[in-house]
Amino acid sequence: MYKLVAVDCDNTLLDSTANIPNENKNAIRILKNKGIKFILATGRNDILVKDYLDELGFDAPVIGCNGASVRELASKKLLKLNPIEKSALKEVFDFCAENEIKIRAFSLTHGYSNDSLESKSNLAHIIKTYTRKLSQELIYEKISDMHSLIDGDPLLKLVVVNESPSFIEKIQAQLKRISGINVVRSNKNCIDIIKKGVSKGYAVMEYAKELDIKPEQIVAFGDSENDYSMLKTAGFSVAMENGEDILKDIADMVTLSNNEAGVGYALRKIFNI
Repeated sequence: MYKLVAVDCDNTLLDSTANIPNENKNAIRILKNKGIKFILATGRNDILVKDYLDELGFDAPVIGCNGASVRELASKKLLKLNPIEKSALKEVFDFCAENEIKIRAFSLTHGYSNDSLESKSNLAHIIKTYTRKLSQELIYEKISDMHSLIDGDPLLKLVVVNESPSFIEKIQAQLKRISGINVVRSNKNCIDIIKKGVSKGYAVMEYAKELDIKPEQIVAFGDSENDYSMLKTAGFSVAMENGEDILKDIADMVTLSNNEAGVGYALRKIFNI
């Protein structure tokens, strides 16, 4: 019997307009009323999905920044925080400076960028491109020297965005040589850098342990490389039709696309509701 459902947000729970399809909402609410636990797992900072929890009508923990934070947003209770080590930050910032690569950095509450073309008005693009206006936003700052952030607030995630897939693949491979970090894609044009050992899958399993829920009692949904760890460790894994092949290859089920309410469809099949 499955007891916990872990769901990625962008391109999984959410459709391409960054809204939750009604079919997803209805299935989740039915299971919630039956006592099934839910946790949202996102590459975003956690506060950027608070609107969706409000829309679902219940509180649940949120795994933010690909597992670097776990927090109950309603109570603002921080359950886990796993920032990148200072030595690894320096190496990444050195690499980006030497190769003239623009980079973003995120603490729990702030976003930073050294790209002179960016400003507070386009914060949505800094994080990713969202078509829905959110009630919660990060405090965003333009910064000239990323190294100055090393001794400041703990940084949970670094991000490199580029529209060239070949550039992204090349930079990802080079960054993986730096010790102390995990480098994963959260989108085809986006590399996320987090602390080594940190992942959505690890965060889900740690949370499940606290609830005395076993891995085989977990259902996980995802679409991108940063969801791989979550699907790999869950008892039942679901990849989205719009998802990457590396997830489809390991998934127990490939559901409909995010624009066809694939989460709701799969939940109804798995739980027979």
